Amino acid sequence: MRLFREIRDFYRFFRKTPDADRKIVFYAEHEGYYPNFEGIITELQNRHREKICYITSDSNDPILKKSNSMIIPFYIKVLLPFFFSIVRCKVFIMTLPDLNQLHLRRSINPVHYVYVFHSLVSTHMMYYRGAFDYYDSILCCSPYHTEEIRKHEEINKLPGKNLIQAGYYRLERIYEKYKRYLEDAPSDTAKATVLIAPSWGVKNILESCGAQLVDLLLRNEYNVIVRPHPETVKRSRQLINKLSKKFGNNPGFTLERSVSTDTSLLKADILICDCSGVAIEYAFGTERPVLFLDVPYKIRNKNYKELNIEPFELSVRAKVGVVIAPEKLDIVPQTIKELIINKQEYKNIIVELREKSVYAFGHSTEIGARHIVDLCEERSE
Repeated sequence: MRLFREIRDFYRFFRKTPDADRKIVFYAEHEGYYPNFEGIITELQNRHREKICYITSDSNDPILKKSNSMIIPFYIKVLLPFFFSIVRCKVFIMTLPDLNQLHLRRSINPVHYVYVFHSLVSTHMMYYRGAFDYYDSILCCSPYHTEEIRKHEEINKLPGKNLIQAGYYRLERIYEKYKRYLEDAPSDTAKATVLIAPSWGVKNILESCGAQLVDLLLRNEYNVIVRPHPETVKRSRQLINKLSKKFGNNPGFTLERSVSTDTSLLKADILICDCSGVAIEYAFGTERPVLFLDVPYKIRNKNYKELNIEPFELSVRAKVGVVIAPEKLDIVPQTIKELIINKQEYKNIIVELREKSVYAFGHSTEIGARHIVDLCEERSE
C-alpha cells in the first residue's frame, strides 16, 4: 500500500506538478525535521507568496494530511535515490548531511542545494568528513560553523560555498514558546522535572546508565521525562521498550518517542545530556543550566582534530552547566538542586554566550527565505 502511494506521488511530482510549483523543494527524513524548516516555509508563503513542494520519507508525517494550497506534499522513500538523481527544480533544501557521499546523489539536472542545520553542534566531530562538501549554500547558525567550514575548505583545497549568516530558527521557536509557557506555568510545583535527552550512538546515556539514572531520579522525587534521539528509537527499540516496561507504570515517568514538539524542553527544570545539540538548544532557548554526563563522545569523523578547533558542543559544557562522570551518578540529585538554586547566575552566562555564538537571533526566517527567493530569481535570469 505504501509503495503504491509512493509510486503515485512520484508520478504526481514529475508529471502532474507544474514547473512553477516545484521550483522550491524541501526534503525531510521524518516528521521531526519540519520544525527546522517551519520558519523559512512560513516566510516563503506569507511574505513571498511562494509555493513549495515538501518531500517526506515518513508515511505518518502530519504534513501529508494538512490542507494548505501553498504546500504540496509527497511521500517518497524507497524510490528516493532515483528521485534525487533526476529531480528538476531551482532550489532543493535539506537538513540531511552527506549529500553525494552515500546513496543520495546530486541531480543530473542543474539544481542549487541549500543545507539547513538541524543542530547547533559543530560541523567536524559529529558529522562524517566532508558531510557538507556537495552543498552549494549553507545557512550557517553561528560564527563557529563559518570558521569550521572555511578551514575545512582551505585544508582540502575545496571551492568556497555560499555561507549565509542565517541563524537558527528552531532555537528561536523554543525561546518564544518558553516565554509564553512561563506566562501560564504554575508558580510552584511540588516536584522538579528532569529531562533526559541524550545523543544517539554506542554508549550514549541511555545505553550506559539509562535505567539506573531514571530509577535514581524517581527515588529522589523528581518527575522524569526520557526523550530518546530519533535514531535511538529507530535503532535500539529493545532498549526503549525495556525502559517503558520497567518505568511505564510510574506516574512520575514519561517516555517521549517523538522530537517533533518542544513541550518537554519547556517543562523541564533541568536537562541531563551528554554532548548532543539539544543541550545547546535547551540552554540557549530556555536560559536554564544543563547537567552533562561525560559518556564517550559520538565521533563520526576521526580526523576532526585536523581543524585544530575544539567542537562547540564540548567547549560550551562547563559554561552552561556541570559535567559529571557516569561513575558518580549518586551525586546527580544533589547537583540538580544546586543547578536550580544557581539558575540566575547561569542565565546571565547563557544569554551572553548566545549573543556571541548565534547569528541573527530572532531573524533567521527572513534571512533564509530571502536567500532562497534570490536564488530562484538568479536562476530564472
